[in-house]
Amino acid sequence: MIALLELTPANIEQYLAQLLAIEQAAFAEPWTAADYREEAARPIAHLLALTEGGSLLGYAGFWQVLDEADINNVAILSSRRGQGLGRLLMLGLIERARLLSCRRLTLEVRPSNAPALALYYGCGFVECGRRRGYYQDNGEDALLLERILAD
Repeated sequence: MIALLELTPANIEQYLAQLLAIEQAAFAEPWTAADYREEAARPIAHLLALTEGGSLLGYAGFWQVLDEADINNVAILSSRRGQGLGRLLMLGLIERARLLSCRRLTLEVRPSNAPALALYYGCGFVECGRRRGYYQDNGEDALLLERILAD
């Protein structure tokens, strides 16, 4: 059974090795184990994990600042992509943000990342800006997307 849970200092170690393997495969500039331990302990951070039978399928997180949620990482195990898991994870993030009284979600995404763009647009995000030269590995711009949550 697929489950969605929040990663905290109490359970991060159980999933950390799997999380880092997904992170390494998904991102040109991956976060470290220390980064994720700090993230799990940070009061403004909300890190969700999608699991099945103790295995990590994906994860995503956001920072809550007042009534805004800034999504920082979204990743799915490469062998499980294309199965709707990213959508499940995003809907979980959106619901968590709504429960925390957030009114707006934002994220940055590479314009070249067509699968991510399809996911985000499919979850109701719209483009609201561009950050020039945002990605340090190749100088690619980032599209800034947002989703406004209705009252």
